[in-house]
Amino acid sequence: MKYSIKQFPDKKFTDKMDLTRFLKKNFEDIVKAKSIEYKNNANKSIDKQVVDVSLMDNAFTPQIENITGDVIEIKSIINSTNIIDSHLDLHTFKCWNKSGNETKSNYVLQEHANKFTHVISRKGENVNEVMNFKDLGLNLDKQFTANMNKFILNRKDNPFMFDQYAEGKVSQHSVGMLYVWGKLELAYYDEESEKNMEFFEKYKTEAINPEIADENGYFWVVNEAIKREGSAVLFGSNPVTPTLYVKNYEPSNHSQKIEPSIDTQKTQNLFIKI
Repeated sequence: MKYSIKQFPDKKFTDKMDLTRFLKKNFEDIVKAKSIEYKNNANKSIDKQVVDVSLMDNAFTPQIENITGDVIEIKSIINSTNIIDSHLDLHTFKCWNKSGNETKSNYVLQEHANKFTHVISRKGENVNEVMNFKDLGLNLDKQFTANMNKFILNRKDNPFMFDQYAEGKVSQHSVGMLYVWGKLELAYYDEESEKNMEFFEKYKTEAINPEIADENGYFWVVNEAIKREGSAVLFGSNPVTPTLYVKNYEPSNHSQKIEPSIDTQKTQNLFIKI
């Protein structure tokens, strides 16, 4: 098997310990390069599927009402912790605590596109909930933190995504986020260091897919992240990010007021940078 690291795409290693020695030698440069990345959408750092979601696809069905109006309410998981994703990131259980407390709402976009035509909502309610993977159909009795967006979508603002949600066709989401310096750690397989090996094994066991760590020789431990937006995507870096429900918007049952149509809002408020 050949080993590689995204931050040095031209380097290939045939031995896991050769990769480890390279990581140790270039540790600061690798961490700095990773820290300044803007993370969104799926990544090809690893070749195989990060987690077998076939059971979830068969067992979990979002609650989709018979939509009768032009305004719908949606709740979706943007990121789920305790999975090593396709960026080789393990978002820890408390990763979203600070962001959830400090940022009450954020943009919901179509496929991370920084375009007015791809805005789904400008006021997606940013919430964290503790869930269990078995609740989503996975054969795993393990808790995780689900970072979610609850939002309202007016058909005229994005008719295409309105229909996609209303017809139950949005099965994955993805977070647009920044890493936090000092809250990002590199875990790697290291036969030459008991301390490094203990760290690798400790966090590997927090993931529902520890085999990804073993197969790649390293992964990133993300203890805190800054969420900029959540997006509906075809394939996310973390596939355990389904739509939970889509229902007719009932103003009397919802604390969030319906947004004005996007074309009536001031355009200078769109500030996301990708």
